[in-house]
Amino acid sequence: MAKNRRKIDAAVQERFGEGAAELRHIIYGEQGFPEWGTKFAQIEDEGMAVGLELARVLMEQSVSEQATHMPQEDLDCPEETAQPAGTDRADLKTQAGDVEWDEPAAYLNKARRAFFPSAEGFGDRGR
Repeated sequence: MAKNRRKIDAAVQERFGEGAAELRHIIYGEQGFPEWGTKFAQIEDEGMAVGLELARVLMEQSVSEQATHMPQEDLDCPEETAQPAGTDRADLKTQAGDVEWDEPAAYLNKARRAFFPSAEGFGDRGR
């Protein structure tokens, strides 16, 4: 019995099972499993590569989508309201690999400086 499983919502677990069954056929061909005699270490390496890439893509999509939905009030600061100024490319090295996204950029005219909202969690790159 597996004792080291992460706590993940049951609906997500179900989709993982369905997705894994489909991926096995993509990875291993029509039979959907590795050839007899394949070492577990190789199966583990392939599984980890797929899992980490899924994690990386999930993070990248999540921050990319989050960045397109910044609340207008997050541009407010004591001196003035920052003016949108396009986007800046952000990148972050994660345990799963490099994640890149475009995050909103803004500019404070009076202070003549770039502005990035400090809303909790938005664009938190752990730097």
